[in-house]
Amino acid sequence: MTFRSLFIVALTVCVCVLMSGRATAQRIAGFAPRPSFDLRVPSFSDRDVSRLVTTLDSMLATKKDDPGAWTSDAAFTLWDFGRQLQAAQLTSLQEALVLEHLENVERAHPQSASVVDKARYMVSSLTLGKVAPDIAGEDLDGTPLKLSDYRGKIVLLVFSGDWCGICRTQYPYERLLLELYQGWPFAIVGVDSGASRDEAKQNHIDQHLAYRAWWDGAQSTPGSIASAWNVQGWPTAYLLDADGVIRFVDLRDEDLLKGVRQLLLEHDAATSKPRSK
Repeated sequence: MTFRSLFIVALTVCVCVLMSGRATAQRIAGFAPRPSFDLRVPSFSDRDVSRLVTTLDSMLATKKDDPGAWTSDAAFTLWDFGRQLQAAQLTSLQEALVLEHLENVERAHPQSASVVDKARYMVSSLTLGKVAPDIAGEDLDGTPLKLSDYRGKIVLLVFSGDWCGICRTQYPYERLLLELYQGWPFAIVGVDSGASRDEAKQNHIDQHLAYRAWWDGAQSTPGSIASAWNVQGWPTAYLLDADGVIRFVDLRDEDLLKGVRQLLLEHDAATSKPRSK
């Protein structure tokens, strides 16, 4: 897809969102309200959660009897379970039930406490509606960088790497977002995986990725930040609102453009700072 095509797609999405939010005074009498084009975050039903927990148990039951092998295999299954729970909104009761179930898994497999704990952390700290944990370190230029420095802005936090093909397909969308929202309270912050800090920095230069990033270890191997966030697949993207709350996980392509625009308009409405649309 060419940059011009991406730009046309972005404008189309913006128009759709704006049309849905304008006053209805101009609507012809008798017609129903225009449908909303906002991204809707579903809520988990109790049946949904029960089905996910049952599936987890079934998958863990097929793991190898050897404790070491069980831990290695279960790590991915538990991560995938956590990812499934990032797709919709959990109630506090549903979250408590999931965490209790993970406690039971840990009691049954005490040798695997560390991998169960990572899944537990994903549920308690990285699901929708949670304030994202802070990240602190140095950016690719060696300058101190903290995620919390961006409070007050809509933030796209991207775990990425130039070795990752899907990651590279998102570069045009990231460039477009930075171009569209210059002067808006919006920022992209990266957690880059690659051979070295210098190579990660050069990739940002070559790809015109004009946003700050941490370097987080070698190719496809979780560094300290990715490990803390239990990232086992790249790219992983969290879209945060101005309060640092996780609103969407892993939006891509046109959905990413739409989600950013939606949160920006929501933020402007809340702060009574209308902008040119």
